[in-house]
Amino acid sequence: MKFILQNPDAVAENCARRGYEVDIEQIVSLDRERRETTGLLDETRHNITALGREWKNATDKDEHRRKANALKEDRSRLETQLEGIEEKLGHILERLPNMLDPRVPVGGEEKNEVVRVVGEPTTFDFAPRSHEELGRLTATIDIPRGVNVAGSRFYLLMNEAVQMRMALTDLFTKRAREQGFDLVSPPYLARRETLFASGYLPFQDKDNFTVNDSDLSLIGTSEQSLLGMHVGEMLTQLPLLYLGDSMCFRTEAGSYGRDTAGILRVHQFYKLEQLIYCHPSESEHYHQLCLENEEWLMRELGIPYQVVLTGSQDLGAPGRMKYDTEAWLPFQERYRETTSNTNMGDFQARRGRIRYKIDGEKGFPHTISATGFCDRLIIAIMENYQQEDGSIRVPKLLAPYLGTDLIPVRPVEQQRPMVR
Repeated sequence: MKFILQNPDAVAENCARRGYEVDIEQIVSLDRERRETTGLLDETRHNITALGREWKNATDKDEHRRKANALKEDRSRLETQLEGIEEKLGHILERLPNMLDPRVPVGGEEKNEVVRVVGEPTTFDFAPRSHEELGRLTATIDIPRGVNVAGSRFYLLMNEAVQMRMALTDLFTKRAREQGFDLVSPPYLARRETLFASGYLPFQDKDNFTVNDSDLSLIGTSEQSLLGMHVGEMLTQLPLLYLGDSMCFRTEAGSYGRDTAGILRVHQFYKLEQLIYCHPSESEHYHQLCLENEEWLMRELGIPYQVVLTGSQDLGAPGRMKYDTEAWLPFQERYRETTSNTNMGDFQARRGRIRYKIDGEKGFPHTISATGFCDRLIIAIMENYQQEDGSIRVPKLLAPYLGTDLIPVRPVEQQRPMVR
């Protein structure tokens, strides 16, 4: 609130750049009203206390009692009034997005800036297949039966694709552990307070699968759980490096008609998430460390990719600055997001009342949230390593894990076409 009052124009401009409609004048007005009402309430409470001390010496008890009752009525009215003001103010404040880093380009996805391109886009002397078709031919992805189990945007990952997930998880985990990350397998359910601290509430409320008659939702990312670990805490050491290992669940509200083919945009997927709490002075360092880790795995696999700095309106409300790494998908002939890496500044720490006190210094830590690995990387491997007959070469990095250097096209009976 102090920052908003001291920088109303900057906050208004920031909201406009991000595409949020916020009435800053209303915030200032409500805060003034809150402070005035608080002052009147404090004065009324003081008068009630003073009147209580005078009770014994009061000559007119009835008049004394009348004054006391009138003051108590004023107190009750002011308390109700203050509660309403604070609720209204809080409702607006909790919907204010984070302040942008000055380096963030202003605009939507069309303003995303390519930071670097690594590798040449894969080309073939045949028409490339989609990962959906490759998965069917090699019996590694079964979408129809996933839908049969749970409905649209669900799928079965099978055989070598499951082994790839295990191998990639192991490779990334080993690297992260060497860097000092603690590996955490958190609950897949989180309380609303946890989702609020992470910034997913109220901004992405519709993306959450909620549990009926409870305060719980399925997590959309383990970032939410790793934030919930320290809500309300005073940290006595920094940095804290976590690698969250979890399934993730998203309703994909508002994505109707987008990426309905294949498994690019689904309701459930597996992900490793880097979450770092650090001193504000080390924020940039750890943001870059997470990005290096993401790029390391892409380079080791030989996947062509690009890194983009996302525009102000393509950046979630909690983020100050975000990089995406995008893998080349030959079938689509375009780069698609594989991992994302966001510097939140102290936005999440403030919402979660997470502070640090180290060597007498107090403050709010910065948080960095970045994908380590997710199932989309398997899509990129399949499409970039496909062969003309639909088989898939296994990257050298993964061959020892899978025990083969080729995922063959299975006979039709092994592809198990669904017949009704």
